[in-house]
Amino acid sequence: MMKMKKVFWLAFAVICLLLPNASAGAWGNPYPGTLDNGNYVLVSGRMGGGQYVDMSSRVVELYNPPYYQIAINVIGVQFSEDYYRAHGTYVGGPYKVYNEPRVMKFRYNYDTKKLWLLDSAGGWKYWNIYQAHSTAEGFPLVPYSAEAAFVAAYNMRFFGNTTGYGGNRVIAEDFYRALGV
Repeated sequence: MMKMKKVFWLAFAVICLLLPNASAGAWGNPYPGTLDNGNYVLVSGRMGGGQYVDMSSRVVELYNPPYYQIAINVIGVQFSEDYYRAHGTYVGGPYKVYNEPRVMKFRYNYDTKKLWLLDSAGGWKYWNIYQAHSTAEGFPLVPYSAEAAFVAAYNMRFFGNTTGYGGNRVIAEDFYRALGV
């Protein structure tokens, strides 16, 4: 009887470990990581739409290491729901740009890994990486757009392996792969 319990719990543990990995393929990110031959890089995607930075649009406004200021355009993209229903992904499907580019401006302190965003009122807002942020507050749009702008300008990582809220990396490694750094 004791041996059967051990076998049951061992089998249960193996299933629990394998189940998340099996579902990751089925429920992974359905959005293309890049569009326009890699010029547009996904920084936020949800509900059939995505926001992409235009890597060719970056403008360095301040270069005074360790202080930097960079502007970059972000575009909104709407994907085909019919394509998603047929294929279970938006990758490879049609899309349309649905808004004019939005200019986002960032200030960086490379030594301290601090980041500021120019808000709609014209003031600089500190982006605290040690605080949880909602989608409405700009996550993942703000840190990922800022990282893409820095990579576009200098071909190097700003946050890199820096950890933030909950001990998690600020920027996921697969994003760096999409950026080619």
